[in-house]
Amino acid sequence: MLVLLTRVLLWASVGLLVWYILTRVIPKRYLTWFGGVILLLLLVAAFFEPDDGTVGVIWRILSFPLTPLGAAIVLLGLALSTGVKRIRGNPVAIALAILLISSIPLSAQWLVSGAERSVRTAYQDRAELCGEVCPVDIPGQGNLGQAAAIVVLGDSQDISKAITVADRPDDVSVNSTLTPRLLYAANLYQRARSQGASPVVVVTAGADPAGEQERNVIRGILSRNGVSEGDIQVQTTGLDVRSTSLNVEKLLQDRQVIAPRSTRRSEGISNDPRIVLVAPAIIMSRAALTFERRDLQVIAKPTDFYTAPVTGGGSLLRRLPDILPSVDALQLTTRYWNELLTSLYYFLRGWLPNFNFGWDSSIEI
Repeated sequence: MLVLLTRVLLWASVGLLVWYILTRVIPKRYLTWFGGVILLLLLVAAFFEPDDGTVGVIWRILSFPLTPLGAAIVLLGLALSTGVKRIRGNPVAIALAILLISSIPLSAQWLVSGAERSVRTAYQDRAELCGEVCPVDIPGQGNLGQAAAIVVLGDSQDISKAITVADRPDDVSVNSTLTPRLLYAANLYQRARSQGASPVVVVTAGADPAGEQERNVIRGILSRNGVSEGDIQVQTTGLDVRSTSLNVEKLLQDRQVIAPRSTRRSEGISNDPRIVLVAPAIIMSRAALTFERRDLQVIAKPTDFYTAPVTGGGSLLRRLPDILPSVDALQLTTRYWNELLTSLYYFLRGWLPNFNFGWDSSIEI
């Protein structure tokens, strides 16, 4: 009941915030009550119709002003609403401050380190429990011998980079974020097979349904590193974790690896096969909790850490670039805010088990 009340209050807050932004940007004579009612109905539909994909697109559009770049654009538009010759200074100053703070590497790393630190802390806690020998019955310790699927999360940009790497395999200067995840998944696949499991490797690279080249690239990288071609599945859900969880659940049910959800909920899931997630650390908590919400047991294998543990030392001159604005820092800050807003959206839609955007101790690693 408390979780439901929290969702209702958050939806009301989102509606008021959107209404305030629209009334400040759009002249009131154009913003009729009819349009406002339609907007609020769409927000309510997002709560009562959680499987409607159209509402998800609307949410991404409405949340754009809450990102650093979106907020700066809205404020600059507000400053110019009175004409070029009468620009309002306060919105311009706020927009400049948002862009400046968001593009400083030190502040970007501080924001992202919070999300990634929880993952590192979880690994450290497990290491302290295990010591030199780690038996499989320690709570929270993942057993790859129970793996039914290895899910690699990626987006369309990842697959385009992977194609570039495949076309130029000898060029070490080419970097890809998806390829290391695929190699890591292949390693986990071989380890799981050595422990008696027969997992399927599911890659969600956001490729176009008709993009056979993209699927061939993914299959080639995995098969060359020991993954059987019959165990490779390529999906087009990308970083849409909710859709991925539903597709993986259906795939395993069709293969009769897991029982239907109603049966799993009634009989318990402690001994069910595991889903191994390979995804960036910044989204791992939301991804794992989304799968757990579907009553699927998860072993989290985070990758793509954007920040390193803070260490002392280093001259002032070498640390100077950390306070100079950069495009990479702005991109990292935007990635953090997008993940935060997406986690909020997942909670409002009821796709997360509770109001917890951080690491959960029930997630196996």
